[in-house]
Amino acid sequence: MYVKSSKTQPILDDEVVVEQWHKAAKEFNNTATMGINEEEEEALTSTLIDPESLDNPNPPYQKGQVQDPKCRDAWAAILFYAQLIAVACVCGVLGVPAVQRNIHGQQQQQQQQQQQQEDGAMGEMTDYTGLIYLTLIAAASSFILSTLSLSIMTACPKFLIQLSLLFSLGLSLLMTTVSFYYQQYIAGAFGILFFLLACCYACCVWRRIPFAAANLNTGLTAVKMNGGVFVTSVVITVVSFGYLVIWMVALVGVYDATGAGAASTSAGAAGAGGGENVQPSWGYLVLLLLALYWTQQVLANTIHVIVAGVVSTWWFAPDEASSCCSVAIKDSFVRATTTSFGSICFGSLLVAIIQTLRSMVESARQDMLTGDT
Repeated sequence: MYVKSSKTQPILDDEVVVEQWHKAAKEFNNTATMGINEEEEEALTSTLIDPESLDNPNPPYQKGQVQDPKCRDAWAAILFYAQLIAVACVCGVLGVPAVQRNIHGQQQQQQQQQQQQEDGAMGEMTDYTGLIYLTLIAAASSFILSTLSLSIMTACPKFLIQLSLLFSLGLSLLMTTVSFYYQQYIAGAFGILFFLLACCYACCVWRRIPFAAANLNTGLTAVKMNGGVFVTSVVITVVSFGYLVIWMVALVGVYDATGAGAASTSAGAAGAGGGENVQPSWGYLVLLLLALYWTQQVLANTIHVIVAGVVSTWWFAPDEASSCCSVAIKDSFVRATTTSFGSICFGSLLVAIIQTLRSMVESARQDMLTGDT
């Protein structure tokens, strides 16, 4: 890859970052062309577009066409909103009553526990408290880790890239050592092969780390200069957490109405031998799982599109993206949630389907290992 540094980039407030980027690009160009003659270098750079020639009225290339601001893949957006409404309805119709029954049943169970233990016929209702606590802990920890990772990346981008390469090497070596320790010689041989390949890869890309670090630092600087991106991301994250709570309540409702929750309730009413072991309706559970993956992907990709739009505006038109509440943030948010939202939903749906199928395969494999049917 040959990168040509531009001299016509706009002057930004943080000139040090841009200067570092151009310096890294120049150093990478010198190392990329090292050892080749002038003819090969000319052939290598002949296909590059010189930014200084953009004023040419008859360029030999096409710069692209301005697209009409219209909604694309609208059917995917409509389908996404439909599944949101469906999950909310399931939450209200089945989930909330199930949670209320569970709370009431737990209170009744505590009052009658002594007598039921003496009779030997105490039925246990499914307790969802741990599931709710797990959801809250996961949401809080994800927010804290995201904030810390952004701060660390801003402080030492070059060190993080180097550390990631060294960590992959160390992990490969550790797996190889463990394989030989447990006398898994075939796995150890493959471990040595992967370790050598990782070493070759690290040696090839090590000289490109300064350029990659400059790119990372440039992107982080753009994000820091537009602090409203953080606020937008936090708001969307809060929306994601709210949807997760609604989805969990809906899952409780479906599980309680068609699965083990209803079976455990009937067992508690009829005694130890009066309950029927009813398996949950896996069709509904798969649809709920698909809805969860789809929504999480849509929200994450929406944040990605917003940030990408703000960074691109900051690079080409810094005057429009140089404050906490810049016009670039508003325009990027509007594009991501209107004209581009259908495409976001469509791409997220494809990823969600793959994630759902993978979860089903992993669940089936686990059932086979444990002997469940």
